[in-house]
Amino acid sequence: MINLKIAFIGAGSIIFGEKIFTDILTFPSIQKDTTICLEDIDEHRLNLMYNLMNRYKETNPKELEGVSFEKTTDMRKAISDAKYIISAIHVGGLDAFQADVEIPFKYGVSQCIGDTLGPGGVFRFLRNAPVLKQIVELIKEVGFNSENQEGKPLFLNYTNPMAMNVWYSNSINPDSTVGLCHGVQGTSMVLRDWIGVRPENYSFLCAGINHMAWFLELWYRESSSSDSPWKNAYPRLYKRHEDNSNLIRGELLRWDMMEATGHFMTETSGHLSEYLPYYRKRNELIEKYRGSKTEHSSLLQAEDYRMQVKNAGKMERRFERRLSRKKLNLKQAPSYEYGSHIINAIETDIPFRFNGNVMNKNGSLITNLPKDCCVEVPVFADYHGLHPQGGITLPTICQGLCASNVMVQKAAVEGQLMLDKEKIYHAVLLDPNTASVCSPKEVRDMVDEMFEAEKQWLPQFERL
Repeated sequence: MINLKIAFIGAGSIIFGEKIFTDILTFPSIQKDTTICLEDIDEHRLNLMYNLMNRYKETNPKELEGVSFEKTTDMRKAISDAKYIISAIHVGGLDAFQADVEIPFKYGVSQCIGDTLGPGGVFRFLRNAPVLKQIVELIKEVGFNSENQEGKPLFLNYTNPMAMNVWYSNSINPDSTVGLCHGVQGTSMVLRDWIGVRPENYSFLCAGINHMAWFLELWYRESSSSDSPWKNAYPRLYKRHEDNSNLIRGELLRWDMMEATGHFMTETSGHLSEYLPYYRKRNELIEKYRGSKTEHSSLLQAEDYRMQVKNAGKMERRFERRLSRKKLNLKQAPSYEYGSHIINAIETDIPFRFNGNVMNKNGSLITNLPKDCCVEVPVFADYHGLHPQGGITLPTICQGLCASNVMVQKAAVEGQLMLDKEKIYHAVLLDPNTASVCSPKEVRDMVDEMFEAEKQWLPQFERL
């Protein structure tokens, strides 16, 4: 009998697939008797990842003796008896992504990335929704320990738009899903570098919503000695920037928002520019706050889509080269992606702290954001599951900016649950970036055009 089964839905994801798999394989707790099942509808990508994982096993036979890999295009088979289900799906691929960014731009709505909020984020969510529904319903029906209420499987979602996906999944199967992003840990390391301290002399509290979580507390100490006092790191951060304006490199927009709000937040300038009404409505503002000529800090229209198109073939060729190597070495330690650490914590009862996307039950986690929305807060994982930290109150400015995004998410999730196109229109109408350039009639025309262009990926709205 299998001791542990992990299913990866969308395992052909070149961005997350190999990193998460090889993270998992670093933990002795997961090397004993584990089956990892890879699932994807793209058989070519699925075979690439499956062959790569088996290559790791072939070249590390001693370490991975207790690990086996399976592949399937059947989601039910993948999820059957799985205790952990990981998702990195991208429904519609680059064709749908192109519509997400090009149609809104016709109406003056500029998106650098377009995967989290606004017209691009809303329609990406709608494309994901039928697959997410299938996943969480199968988890309840055939997942690990499905006949009992206790010890339920855990769905770890890596797919954007994170907040909408997690909110929707937990609406269908309560307490089934946690959303994992790398914005908090990535930004925390950037800030530590800017402040100029060692990891053991640095600490923080970060909370908000996905892609708009705030470093509410930022601390450092001069040494790791027990009598060295902890100090507020924000004054030190400002001073280091004053002494060296090049310190922040391309993050001009994010720094500008910190000066406006008093708190640094978790996403790159390209992402953040889309969640606000301030920066993308005029070309001179984009030019003023762009931090580079290309990539996300450039703030350029559809830059993430351009990068993905450019890199698609390169990534597959890199995979082919790796498969031809005589030896694929296992990592000595996992990356900072949270997934493998959470699985290890639950399997070993060694607690792990991370920032996760969970439901704000009765408004208890972030007290001044709407109850039962999706929030990003510190969470502890151990044998008994996930334990979010609650009782957090955001500063009013942070609360207001998060709430503007939450209402877009709420309308979109309600629109999907009710299959109500009018709610979807309202979601885009509420988007701060869209509202900064479009009239209500223009928003309606844009949403109608997007529904028509993407109907092949939106079967749930076919008869409406």
